[in-house]
Amino acid sequence: MAFKKGKPKTGGREKGVENKITQDGREIFRLIMEGQVPNVDEALNQVYKENKEAYLKCLAALMPYFMAKKTDITTNGKGLHDKPIIIDWNGGSDKDNTV
Repeated sequence: MAFKKGKPKTGGREKGVENKITQDGREIFRLIMEGQVPNVDEALNQVYKENKEAYLKCLAALMPYFMAKKTDITTNGKGLHDKPIIIDWNGGSDKDNTV
């Protein structure tokens, strides 16, 4: 039977589901990295002692792998540059809390 344009997909994996090889590869890599935690800690401590700027760059480079990126769901990332950002340091009161 020939493929007909517009026919919905049937069978196979659902969208976004990883295949077995990818799942296994990620698990193997996770296990390897768990064993490297003491080495990474030692290396970061050494970098900190020698060059604090390089240490901060290392941390910044590692952060995306351990902290989820946040997505703006209220505006879908559109039009943010058109709106002023207002920070109310008084918590909504009219009282001046200047230090």
